[in-house]
Amino acid sequence: MHEDAPIIIVGAGPIGMLLAYQLDRLDIPCLIAEQNLETTKWPKMDLTNCRSMEILRVLGLADDYRAQPGSVPQTERFHTQFVTQINSGGRLLHTWKLPSSEEQRDHARICNDGTHTAEPEQRCSQIVFEAWMKENLSKRAKITTKFGWKYKSHEEGEKIVKAEFTDLDGNTHMVHGRYLVGCDGGGSRVRRTTRIKMQGGPMPMRFHLVHFKSKELSENLPFGRFWHIFAANGGFIIDQDHKHTFTAHFPVHLLKPDETDPCEIIYGVLGAPGEKHRIKIDEILVDSEWTPNFSIADQYQTDNLRVFLAGDAAHRSPPHGGYGMNSGIIDAIDLSWRLAAMIKGYGGNLLLKSYTTERRPPMIRAIVRTYRHLFEHVKLAQISASRLHLLDESTSEGEALRQEIDTFLRESGTETRDRGIEFDIRHYHSPIVYQDQSDEAKWEIGCYTPNTRPGSRAPHVFLDDQGDKSIYDLFGTGFTLVQFVNDTNSNDDPNTDKSMCLENGAQRNISDDKNGENTFVSTAKARGIPLKHTRIHSQPHARRIWERELVLVRPDTHIAWRGACSEVSRLGQDGVDRIWDIVTGHTASPLAEAFPAAHVESEQAFEKIVTEFLGGDIKGREELGIQY
Repeated sequence: MHEDAPIIIVGAGPIGMLLAYQLDRLDIPCLIAEQNLETTKWPKMDLTNCRSMEILRVLGLADDYRAQPGSVPQTERFHTQFVTQINSGGRLLHTWKLPSSEEQRDHARICNDGTHTAEPEQRCSQIVFEAWMKENLSKRAKITTKFGWKYKSHEEGEKIVKAEFTDLDGNTHMVHGRYLVGCDGGGSRVRRTTRIKMQGGPMPMRFHLVHFKSKELSENLPFGRFWHIFAANGGFIIDQDHKHTFTAHFPVHLLKPDETDPCEIIYGVLGAPGEKHRIKIDEILVDSEWTPNFSIADQYQTDNLRVFLAGDAAHRSPPHGGYGMNSGIIDAIDLSWRLAAMIKGYGGNLLLKSYTTERRPPMIRAIVRTYRHLFEHVKLAQISASRLHLLDESTSEGEALRQEIDTFLRESGTETRDRGIEFDIRHYHSPIVYQDQSDEAKWEIGCYTPNTRPGSRAPHVFLDDQGDKSIYDLFGTGFTLVQFVNDTNSNDDPNTDKSMCLENGAQRNISDDKNGENTFVSTAKARGIPLKHTRIHSQPHARRIWERELVLVRPDTHIAWRGACSEVSRLGQDGVDRIWDIVTGHTASPLAEAFPAAHVESEQAFEKIVTEFLGGDIKGREELGIQY
């Protein structure tokens, strides 16, 4: 059987489904194939971070996602507890206290200084996320879903890709498309077929996870509700829904050789080191073993620019910090508009070539940061390794040890507030960014300085006092030209979106101007570039944060160009054409900066992890307290 689709997506996990959803929004048909009939039953991700939630807001999905049964209420906090044992006989050693989604939103509204995202983060299991996205896909007209189709292979030509699938009845299906995207996870068959190599690999440690329900546990939490709780015995538990669903993890090397009963493993996590604490378990949902993995593909696309990788197919990292699925969501939103531009005919090959250029460096930085977070737990274990018996003692030695652990955890800090990693992602070295050579704001791991230097993520700011309307709500599905207009004598409501839209070739309500912005808009129309021209009136606060009168925002919400109306007038038609040539991938930016030193340092740090640790330094592993 033969079927055609402009874009073929292999894998209907969260990344593949979000990619398909966004392509549909961009008016691009696609076929998404998944070997399983149902979405995942494994908990996997339990945090959708603030940047991912911001993207979901742009897609019009954020509120519905938060309202799903299984999403943790926005009033619940993100506390992580460290205890001697997870029962009434234990002691609380330290708590990383983090505000709820509701509290984060209130803080962002009060500050409104551009340092926050348009949405706070959300606690929710990947089980819920995938089932919800599958339902969303079923409502989209341009998405063809094929659950139960297993990818076998593909052939990449100069202009098309031919992919072969088999269904559950053994029938073979050939699909022809212009592009193919592998979203088929860490063991990606698409990646193996392309022969794109991965750097890195699995860590020399394994965990046994048990996903279960227990009303008794939820009603008997000696230290109150938590998000994560870590015990001195090496185990930890995640509260998945703030009801009765939990996931317990325990190091395999600490289990007895024949210990495979999931209930016994839960009892071991709850107990003191070497002991068990028994509770009533209502249901075992799933259990398995998993291995932390640090790896990244050498490139995210083939040389022919027909096959691409996204999500775990392109990079893998342990859950510490929450950079796995959340980074994949950015891959999906980033790749979708590039493919759409090529299908619609206004994009040049540099759009596709720069996918790796823009996405791989920040992922390496995230992986290195994840490695740091993981080994903070190793260091924590080393502090008490030979003194576990003291942890619950009411002695001076026990108190000193508990204080030492408290100090270490306080100085180490939480793993899920690396705002620089999460949303201060900069593409200053990208050939498709029209750089203006302005000064670069300092990059920091733990905080974000808002700016609109081309290549930066567009800063969020609320346009009303209630914190309901974000500037992100004014973005179109394609490019958005944001224009700040200072008309203090206007009787119009300054919080009204006075947008002049040019999307999918349909122009409307564009008034005459004498300053050049219409040249920008009319050029986009002539070239078939989807553009929404949004004028924001009487918003000096937002104007200060956004720094320029005119700011061109890409569909992935990164800045492509910025300037002033007078500058556009000076540039004339040739200058405006040059801007569009660069930001749509036809001509490389002559002002693109050299590969940033910070990214070079991250590359070197990652290579060190690979060569010194994953490469076989057994002695080093033992010194770090890690066993097979």
